[in-house]
Amino acid sequence: MTSSGNHPRPAGVPLAVGATAVGLMIGYLIKHQCAVNAWSDGFQYTRLCYNEIQALFAGRGIQAGLIPYVDTAFEYPVLTAMFMDLAGRVLRGLVHLGVIESNSSSGYLAVSAAMLAPFALGVTLLLRPMVTRGRLLLWTVGPLTILYTFHNWDVLAVAGAVLGLVMLERQRTVAGGAALAAGASAKLYPVFLLPGALLARLAEGDRRGIIRIIGGFAGLYVAVNLPWIIASSGPVSEAAQRVTGVQLRQPGTNGWLGVWLFHADRYPDIWTVWYWIAKYGSHLHPTGWWGIGATGYRDFVSVASLVLFAGLCLWLLWRGWRRRTEPGGYPVAAVGMGIVAAFLLSSKVYSPQYALWMVPFLVLLTVPWRLVAVYVFAEVAVLLSGFRWFTVFAEPAPVWQGVLEGTVWFRAATLIALLIVSLQATRLKPSAETGPAKDSFPPSAAP
Repeated sequence: MTSSGNHPRPAGVPLAVGATAVGLMIGYLIKHQCAVNAWSDGFQYTRLCYNEIQALFAGRGIQAGLIPYVDTAFEYPVLTAMFMDLAGRVLRGLVHLGVIESNSSSGYLAVSAAMLAPFALGVTLLLRPMVTRGRLLLWTVGPLTILYTFHNWDVLAVAGAVLGLVMLERQRTVAGGAALAAGASAKLYPVFLLPGALLARLAEGDRRGIIRIIGGFAGLYVAVNLPWIIASSGPVSEAAQRVTGVQLRQPGTNGWLGVWLFHADRYPDIWTVWYWIAKYGSHLHPTGWWGIGATGYRDFVSVASLVLFAGLCLWLLWRGWRRRTEPGGYPVAAVGMGIVAAFLLSSKVYSPQYALWMVPFLVLLTVPWRLVAVYVFAEVAVLLSGFRWFTVFAEPAPVWQGVLEGTVWFRAATLIALLIVSLQATRLKPSAETGPAKDSFPPSAAP
């Protein structure tokens, strides 16, 4: 008789909720170190507690109650900005009631974590009936979830993307489109799932479904974003102009549009292969064209990365179309994973928390456990080496610079592997109570 442990069934609700609580607690305790200790001598990097929640609390005017886009320059899409502002208002309310002592970054971290936790739990509950117990643990207590749930606000977008996939799988097309729009209004990447969702409906001859997805997406996206497009075109308030230490919106500009202009003007960061290509180029052909802050290489990468990403997207969508007659139809999740991997590979900006985007796909799809482990290792290695380099950034540090460079290239190789795997990956559904195991954790040693 085969033991029940060899039959990967969905996790029970108590296990799923409990594991999520454990993962979130560990993640918060790691970040909490930066709430009770000074950010000096690289403490925030050596203890892995650096987080953008605290870092941007004062710098984006949240502490002063300034309005995103209207008063201040913001680099995050609307729903993330609204969440940041709301958390600041909740904090000030709790200070007024005497629940929290001061309107500080440490209090803001605590309030933000309490408000973000339900979204992480929501992802757990959405994934739970769809995946095996072992795969679900990758989300609930996996290293990437622990490190990045409270690093910034990307879990909001992850929740939108997962909800969209779940709704689409349940044939709730309007809700699916709206969920993807909500996710894309928090961070761009959930929109990458939209083309595959439309092609899936086209493959089934469901033109009404296509219209419903587009309608759900466009309706919610416009409803959420249009008010801010209008509001962020007016003058900056006089109160905002009296606040120091905050980058205000430039008069005569549109604050909502500034989100996208900000990213378009960025030079490739150290977490990308583009940055290290520039290092090689500047040694082989020393000119100012390559330099940080120079427009030459920056503009080249802006175009090259977009062309590379668009080409990979078209190829992945076409490969998905060729699989439309397979059981399950057009592989929306698999193509989505490939497109996300293509974006992470080609983008000129790669913030470490982007790794969180990939986790639900690794949970949902037949990605080999060995590749999952290698990818997670690569992401953690990049973070550790990058943070270590930051502690000696002002000094010659060829060893740590070399380690970071090596891990960035290694991670790029794992992303290529994930992209290739996505071409054949399928939804990994839980097994029945009996029968051969299809997935387990740890991976079975059996051939």
